Amino acid sequence: MKNFMLSLLILVNAATAFAQDAGLQIEHNATWQQILDKAKKENKFIFLDAYASWCGPCKWMAKEVFPTPEVGSALNPFYVSAKIDMEKGEGIALAKKYKVQSYPTYLFFNASGELVHRSLGAMPAKDFIALCQNTLKPEHQFISLKKQYEAGIRDTAFLRNFAEKANDAQDSLAQPAFVQFLAATNYDLSPTNMHLISYMTNSIHDTGYSIILANKEKFIQTIGKPEIENLLEELVWNEAKKAGKKGTDKEAFKKIIQQYLPEKTELLCAEYELSLLKRSGNWKAYLPKAIAFAHKYAADDYDRLNSIAGIIWENYKDKATIQKGLEFALRSIKLNSNFDNNDTAARLYGKLNDRKNAKIYATTALDLAKKAGVETFAIEAFLNSLK
Repeated sequence: MKNFMLSLLILVNAATAFAQDAGLQIEHNATWQQILDKAKKENKFIFLDAYASWCGPCKWMAKEVFPTPEVGSALNPFYVSAKIDMEKGEGIALAKKYKVQSYPTYLFFNASGELVHRSLGAMPAKDFIALCQNTLKPEHQFISLKKQYEAGIRDTAFLRNFAEKANDAQDSLAQPAFVQFLAATNYDLSPTNMHLISYMTNSIHDTGYSIILANKEKFIQTIGKPEIENLLEELVWNEAKKAGKKGTDKEAFKKIIQQYLPEKTELLCAEYELSLLKRSGNWKAYLPKAIAFAHKYAADDYDRLNSIAGIIWENYKDKATIQKGLEFALRSIKLNSNFDNNDTAARLYGKLNDRKNAKIYATTALDLAKKAGVETFAIEAFLNSLK
């Protein structure tokens, strides 16, 4: 019996160790210099996840993508991987040095410690793997393309490719190169170019913003009304947020909204108040304001309803609050059933220990994820936990 128990313990420990090693192996407690030294010694590239503690997409990547066996198999042999909070400790200096402004930002260095590529944003495991594998090849590294651009290469295909890569890297050359590309194509508004313009437009000060405004109906016909209206709102929101200085100048925020989206001033100012409470982690104050906001402004907005429901799932435990979040998620599904809101409903049912309904909505979410080409690892794991 003792031998059996010992064997069982060994198997459990081995399985645990395998599970821990299966995903991305991350240097959690090493200093930046120690990471550089290790990469040089092992002749590996460095993958640095530059994150912030409050960043939702950062948390999603850390929970749903980095731990997958596929990511571990693809990266561990070639990379020394690290995560550093850009708002704490030596992360502050690194953020300044490498101009990290959005989260998550992914920085890639060669074994000599030279920054060769950068990207940002949450993405499915397969896209993240492709990004990391391509970064190992000099022809795909942003630093290589930048050197070619600075050497004077200006053919149309190169300008497009470089502008997109520079945009992904948040490099200051992205917009000049893109304007050169547009000029080379005589500002052609083909469907392909319109999609590219919408992708490359990150600010109300970008050339693409004025092009979209001047040709709004054409963009709507090609790309879709919700997509274009959401893009324009997001661009104004980002500009207003910068003016608002993290809540210290709410009047400046309001002024920008009134200038560009006067019809949405009340809505976006109320949403700004919610975003400040969320960022500060003041969940006691957030909840009543979020519920009031949902009823007043988002009763027919499936995206905003699901966003609030998701925040409730992530940050609250009491049954009454979870049920309120579920109410918003189900309303969102009724308006427009998609992977996100079915996933949220499944998670909320899970918190209520309603395994039957959790499984129903998780199964629907999985089907919708496959159709949309969305990463399925997380929802599959959740479904397995319900068995």
